[in-house]
Amino acid sequence: MTDSNTTPVGQTFHIVITCADGLEIPLQTELASFGIDTQIERTGRLMATLTLAQIYQVCLWSRVASRVLLPLGKKNINPEYDIAEQLYTFAKTVKWTQLFDLEQTFAIRLTLDKRVQANQQFTMLRVKDAIADQFNEQFGRRPNVDKNPDFGIVATVGDKQAELYLDLSGTSLHRRGYRAAMTEAPLKENLAAALLYSVNFHTTQFDSIVDPMCGSGTLIIEALLMSADYAVGLDKADSQFGFYAWQHHDTALWEAMVQDAQTRFHHRLNAMANGEMPAVFAFDMDSGAVRATHKNLIAAGLTPIINRITLQQRSLATLNLALEKQVNGWVNPLFITNPPYGERLGEEELIKPLYQGLGKKLQALFADSPAKVTLGVLAAKVEQADVLPLAEPKTLRCHNGAITVYFRYGELLKSKDTPLITRFEKREIAVEEGQDFINRLQKNLANLRKLAHKQAVTNLRVYDADLPDFKVAVDVYGEFVHVQEYAAPKSIPLETAKKRFNLALHGVREALQVNREQVFIKTRARQSGNEQYEKKANSGKFHVVSEPTANNQRAYFLVNFSDYLDTGLFLDHRSIRKIIAENARGKTVLNLFAYTCTASVHAALGGAKAVTSVDLSQNYLDWGRKNFALNGLPDLPSYQFIAQDIFEWIKSNTEQYDVIFIDPPTFSNSKKFQGTFDVQRDHVPLINRAMNRLSAEGVLYFSNNFTKFVLDDEINNRYHVEEMTSQTIGFDFDSKRPIHQSWAIRHK
Repeated sequence: MTDSNTTPVGQTFHIVITCADGLEIPLQTELASFGIDTQIERTGRLMATLTLAQIYQVCLWSRVASRVLLPLGKKNINPEYDIAEQLYTFAKTVKWTQLFDLEQTFAIRLTLDKRVQANQQFTMLRVKDAIADQFNEQFGRRPNVDKNPDFGIVATVGDKQAELYLDLSGTSLHRRGYRAAMTEAPLKENLAAALLYSVNFHTTQFDSIVDPMCGSGTLIIEALLMSADYAVGLDKADSQFGFYAWQHHDTALWEAMVQDAQTRFHHRLNAMANGEMPAVFAFDMDSGAVRATHKNLIAAGLTPIINRITLQQRSLATLNLALEKQVNGWVNPLFITNPPYGERLGEEELIKPLYQGLGKKLQALFADSPAKVTLGVLAAKVEQADVLPLAEPKTLRCHNGAITVYFRYGELLKSKDTPLITRFEKREIAVEEGQDFINRLQKNLANLRKLAHKQAVTNLRVYDADLPDFKVAVDVYGEFVHVQEYAAPKSIPLETAKKRFNLALHGVREALQVNREQVFIKTRARQSGNEQYEKKANSGKFHVVSEPTANNQRAYFLVNFSDYLDTGLFLDHRSIRKIIAENARGKTVLNLFAYTCTASVHAALGGAKAVTSVDLSQNYLDWGRKNFALNGLPDLPSYQFIAQDIFEWIKSNTEQYDVIFIDPPTFSNSKKFQGTFDVQRDHVPLINRAMNRLSAEGVLYFSNNFTKFVLDDEINNRYHVEEMTSQTIGFDFDSKRPIHQSWAIRHK
C-alpha cells in the first residue's frame, strides 16, 4: 500500500491538525507561513484541505502542531445509552479492509470527554473488536495490535458526537530529540515555539535574543532551531511517522522533501557559525539548569554555533551588569523567558515583584537607547503579568502540561517617568501668606537638583522644618511626594497650624508640579515604643523606587506611603547602605533590626556570600523578601530572614559574620519583646553581643537616630571605633544637626 502511483497529482485531503489547548492562533500563524489556509474548528483543532506534499510539510516542519489526522467518519451518539456499543456500531461502518491489510498492525487511542460516562479501556476494546470482526468476516482472520503500529487509529467521544481518524503523524509532533537534560517544570517544546510565533519571531529580524531565566534552554533552543531553518520532524523522519504504510504515501516525494530539509539546515547552520546570527544570551541562577541547557544545545545539533552563545550562571539581579556593554547598537532585541512559577523561586507572593523588577531593569538598561525591545513573559496567573511595562500588551492563554499559563508580550514601554527632582525648574509662584515657604522650597530644590543628578539620587529630603512657621518634612520618592506634618506646639492654635499646613501642601504641589494622587500626607507626632512601625491604614498600595548601589547599579524597593508612618525606606541611611554594598563582596553579612531589609538588598547586590536579616516583625521581613525578589535576588538558603527578638537570637547564635549592621529604634516596648529596649541604656550589651559574632577582620556599622545619643566609653575602650557620621549623612540632610549618628566598630 505504498505505491506512489495510486495518488493522482493534485489530489487533496480534508485534514484535522491538532494542538494543545490555547495554541490555535500560533499554529494558524505557523501554517499560514507555510502557505496553508486553515479554519479553527474548535479548541485544539484546525481544519485544512491539503495536498500530500502539504501533509508532509506539516509533519516535517510544524513546531506547534500535535497531530495530523485524516477523518474517517463521525456519528451522533446518545450519552444516555451504552457508549461502548454505540462506538462499536460506528466503527463497523468504516471500511478498514480498504485502509490496511492483514499483515499490517494497528493500535487504538481513545479520548473521552469528561462529561461522558464510560469505561475508557472497555470502549477502546470495542473499537478494536469492530475492526477485528470486519477482517474476520471477510478473511477469516485479523491483523494484530502493536505498540508501534503501522496504523494508529484515533477515536474521540464527545457528549454529542464520536469521531474516528487515521493518525498520519504517528507519535506526537511536539516531541523533539534534544531533551538530554531537564529541570523542574520544563517548558514544552511546542509551547516554546508557539510563544516565538506569537512575538512574530519567524518574520522579525531580531538582532539579539535574551532569556534571563532559561531553565533547560527550551526557548533559546527553539529560537535557534527556527533561525537555523531546522525541520523538527527530521528527528523522527526515519521511522516514526504514521503515513509510511498509508496507501497514498509517496516515498520518492517524502525522501526528496527530507533531503531538501537537511540541506537547508546545514546551509543555514554553516552561515550562523560564520556569524550570520543574532546575539544570544541564556542565563539562569541554577548551575544545574545551565548544565542542562548546554547538554540540550549539543543534543539539538547546535554544536557548530555553541561558542557564539553566551550561557552563564547568574541571577536576574546581575542581568544589567551582564548586558550593559552589549546593548549599544542593538536595534531589535527580544527578551523572552519562562520564570519559575514557584518551584525554584519560592512562595507565590514573590513572583509579582520579580516581574516588576525585570521590567524596571529592562527600562533602566534601555533608558537611553532607541532600540525597539520586545518582551515576552510566561506567568502562572494573569495578574502577575499585569505589572510588566508593555505598550499595548497582548496575552495568550495556554497550558504548560497541566498548568494553565499566560503569555504576556509586547513592546517594552520606555520609562516616561522622570524623577521629580530631575525635572524641577524654578519659576514664579505667588502664594499669599506662604511665599516664604515657596521661596525656601524652590531654593532647596534648585540646590539639591545638581547634587542629586551627580549622585544618581532620586529619593531625597527637600525640606525639613526649615522655617519655624512651616513645620513639615517634605521627601521626594521618584515620582511621589511624602509630606509629614510635625505636631504643632500647644501654643499654636489648631486652626493656624491647619492653615499653614494647607499652604505648605499647596506650595509643594505648585513647586513640584504634581497632582494630588502623587502627594501623600502624614502627621508625625512623637511615637512611643514601636508605634512608628505599626499599621495606620490598609491600602496595600506599593510603589517601586530605586537608589544607587555598588557597581554603578540600582537597588529597587517597594515603598508604601499610606499604611505605615514610615515608608519602608529610610532616606537618611542611603549612604550607609551603599557603603555596606561596596564592602560586601564575598562576605557574610548580618543585618539586625533589619526592617524591610533594604541594607540586606544592598549587601546581596554588592556580592555578599550570605546575608542574614533579623527583625521582630515577620510582616517587615516578608516585605524584605519581596524587595529581594524585586531585585532579581533568588530565594536561596544563603539569604535568611529570621523573625525573632534580636537579643534572644544573638545570644543563642554562634555564626561568625564579616559585616554587621545595627540600626536599632530609639525605644521599643513591643508586645513581642520581653521588657523594653532603650538605645542609650542598652546599646553596650547589644554591641558586645554582636561583636562576639563579628569575625576577626570584620566591621560592625552602628547607627541610630536618637539626637542626644552618646556612645559609651566602654565601647570606645574595648574596640577600635571610628565615627563616620559625616560620611553617612546625605547631601539632603543638615550635617550641622545630623539626623543620625554612625560608627564603624572593629576588633582591636
